[in-house]
This record gives sequence, structure tokens and C-alpha cells, in this order.
Amino acid sequence: MKDREGRGSELKQAIRPIKMSTITDVAEEAGVSRATVSRVLSGSDAPIRPATREKVLAVVAKLGFRPNAVARSLSGKRTFTVGVLVSDIGNPFYAEVIKGVEDAGLPEGYNLFLGNTNFDLDRGTTLIHSLIDRRVDGVIILFSRTSQEWLTTLAGHNIPVTVVDRDPSIPPLESVSINVDFRPGIRAAVEHLVGLGHRRFAHVSGPLDLQTSRRRRDMFMEELAAHGIKPGQIQCEEGDFHIEGGREAARRIFDNNKTWPTAIFAANDLMALGVMGEARARDLRVPQDLSVIGLDDIWPAAHSTPPLTTVAMPRYKIGFQAMSRLMKQLKEAKPGRKTPQEISLATQLVIRESTAPPRR
Repeated sequence: MKDREGRGSELKQAIRPIKMSTITDVAEEAGVSRATVSRVLSGSDAPIRPATREKVLAVVAKLGFRPNAVARSLSGKRTFTVGVLVSDIGNPFYAEVIKGVEDAGLPEGYNLFLGNTNFDLDRGTTLIHSLIDRRVDGVIILFSRTSQEWLTTLAGHNIPVTVVDRDPSIPPLESVSINVDFRPGIRAAVEHLVGLGHRRFAHVSGPLDLQTSRRRRDMFMEELAAHGIKPGQIQCEEGDFHIEGGREAARRIFDNNKTWPTAIFAANDLMALGVMGEARARDLRVPQDLSVIGLDDIWPAAHSTPPLTTVAMPRYKIGFQAMSRLMKQLKEAKPGRKTPQEISLATQLVIRESTAPPRR
């Protein structure tokens, strides 16, 4: 009995909560006021002597002080949370983008609320209202089917927004736009295929009600035309940005042609992987019988069989820039209308083993 009681006493001592340092502890140790500590930690523009700032930061490190996020949000009227809306959380493309968003935001104390629209505008509208209810400080929209209503609603609540790949037909209002320039990568892809000797092409697009799908298709057609490839030499089939959608589009390409294309460009890597899967099912070898190019450069692209040639988007940079620009808006927040900003990030071709000269 005594042994049990003794062990119980030891256990209670072992799990005794650790006393957390407070802002008062830091102030007393540094010999300054609580207000001075608060100004140092918040990055306030208030004049503070460099020696005082260094002393406060040294005490913070010594005591392991961590500012209380709830108290900080109440005092600064911020929640230090940002909403991020994506089109399809199952697409590996977004993993690297979100990593960039986190790497930019975490050092500044920001956390993310991630919402998956699943390409559904109504679902996106519901998520927007949910983010407003949660009092997020800002929103990053990674969804090509962005609604003008979303931007108007967020602007009405004074919530800064960064939009990636915004539909040009939608006014930017006061948001920051991160635009992906597909032209350099698609031009390089066409030059690569034409240089290998290909003359019969097919394109698997994304859903054509999305402006980003139409832009990728139109750029591909324009670049081929610049090399003298006539529309009759190009077959276009609509996909859905998923593997099975790419495979189904490839079936239509193969079934509707007496003369198959020697090269297929898919509007994203997932559909390109679907195209290669359908080619294997028909005993076509990639790249000996069919060259395939995707777009995105998601991590499975480098590990497919064969490794996929693709138009690479700067995924990490997109996320990092989106969050950095959003935080800049928050720091510079002032009453009155703000001028919309646009930033362009270029794509580039990554050549791997899924492309080769056509078989004679």
C-alpha cells in the first residue's frame, strides 16, 4: 500500500505542469516595462533603443517566453490566421504550394485554415463565409474559378486577398494577383517536340469552363501554328485535371483516329499520367511510340515510368510569394481604397524520359 502511495506521489510530481514564463517575467528580468516588451515582440514602429531591444530579445530566449496567440489577437485586433482555398486537395501540386505559404507565414506567427473547394463555386462561397466568421486576417485563393462575389464580400469585410491565377475577366478590386505565365514553358515544350520531329499532336485540356484550361490549350495551339502545324494535325479532348480524366481523354484520342498522334500534351501532370496509363493498356510504348508532356511538375512526375517531361510551375515560389504579399498588405493596412497589384511567375520546361523522336 505504501509503495503504491509512494509511486503515486512520485507520478504526481513527475507530471506537475511546467510554469510558463509571462510577459511580466520578461519585463522584470530585462528591467523594462511590459509595454516595451510588447513593442519589441510585435515589431512596433515605436522608437526603442537597439540595446534595449537586444536585451529584451535575450531575456525572451533565456526564459523561453512564447507570446499567447489569443492575447496577442485581442490586443492587436488580429487572429494571426489566414484562410487558404484550393481547387483539389488531392492534387500533389498543392502540397508544395502550401509548404511555401507556411514557410512564409510561420516565422511571423501565422497559422492556416485550409479549405478544399473541389472546383465547386457554391462550396467555395460557403468556405469564404466560414473564414469570415473565424475572423481570419487574410485569404489566399488558389482556385481558377474565383468568383467576383468572393472578392467583393472579402473587401466588404476589409480582409486582404491574394489570388493565384485569377481569371482576367474578374476585376481584381483591392487584391494582389499572382499570375502564372504559361507561355515560356509551353513554347519550350512545343519547340522540344517539333525539334524531335513530331508533326501529329493531341492536347488533353482541363475543364473548358475554366479560363486556365482555355489559356493552356490556346497557347499550345498558337505555338504549334507558329511552327506551321495546321489545326487538322491537332486533336483536342477535354479532361478534368484528374488521372482518370486524362485516361478517358486518351481513349477518345486513340479510338477516334485512324492515324494516332505521335505526341500528346496534357494540361496537367495527373492527366499526363492517365494518358501514359492508357497508352500502356494499348501496348504503346512511351516514348518510343508516343511522346507525352504534362504541366505542373508534381513530385510523382519525376518518379513515373518513364519519368515525365513537363512544364514546371514554380509551386513553392507561388505559395511563398502569395503569403509574403498578403502579410505585406496586412502590415501596410490603411483606410481607403488600395491599388491592385499583379505579380507574374514564369514556367519552364523540364525534359525527362517521356519524349523522344517519333518512330518512322
